Amino acid sequence: MATLTIELSDQAQAFVDARVRSGEFNDPDEVIAAALFAMDDRVQAFNREARLGIDAFERGDFIMVDDVKAFLAQRRLARSAS
Repeated sequence: MATLTIELSDQAQAFVDARVRSGEFNDPDEVIAAALFAMDDRVQAFNREARLGIDAFERGDFIMVDDVKAFLAQRRLARSAS
């Protein structure tokens, strides 16, 4: 197992310490490892969703919107009416 020294902000250190104190993790290494795995899961999920969007765009399955705020407001109204 490799050793890595990192510097944490006071806020990050407090977060790690709190997780260990709570008994959720045995030591800071477990907290950091869990955070890294969670981050990797989120990156992979984002990449899957991005791929779906790119595939839809390449198929021409999209709409053009000039005014995003107006478009979203219209969609909210349509949903609340149904």
